[in-house]
Amino acid sequence: MSYRGRTLFSGLSLTLSPGDRVVVSGSNGTGKSTFLKIAAGLTRPDIGRIALDAGGDGAPKPLREYLGYAGPDVNPYEELTAIENLEFIARLRGLAIDADALLDRLGLTARARRTPVKSYSSGMRQRVRLAASLIAEPIVLLWDEPTAMLDEQGRRVADEILTAHTEAGGMAVIATNDSDEIGRWGGRRIHFGDR
Repeated sequence: MSYRGRTLFSGLSLTLSPGDRVVVSGSNGTGKSTFLKIAAGLTRPDIGRIALDAGGDGAPKPLREYLGYAGPDVNPYEELTAIENLEFIARLRGLAIDADALLDRLGLTARARRTPVKSYSSGMRQRVRLAASLIAEPIVLLWDEPTAMLDEQGRRVADEILTAHTEAGGMAVIATNDSDEIGRWGGRRIHFGDR
């Protein structure tokens, strides 16, 4: 797969089955984030493709309907509250959601979720990113450094969400360099080496 004229991956093929977790690791700059953005359909490769066979008899849905992406490049609107951010995203996707329930799941306090995001800490913003990735109840979670900036309680919550998601038959591809997370999240591992 090539992006901006540079070969990122050659011969990379990834097939996911219900319950799978794949951890993507590698040094900074090796393409982990770009790989996830390409998989999420947020960035198009020059060469290569992403295909999803979700089975079923109905007409296929757009790729994004199956995916929940959270990464450092996705920023909530600072003038909106967490609830307003999630409701805005849901409206854009034509979905009805219970934003309070999503934020409860991520452990964002009632007071904090009703103030503009511009007053949030980096960890609180990360919780909003993770909540946004869950809006469509995706089959596949694509999380880029999901616990970056989270406190211990936030890391536990991310672990619980990931575990519940895969135990229910969902799939996850997570980019991290945290050795504890690599061990804890298990599953398969793709390591991008230096070029």
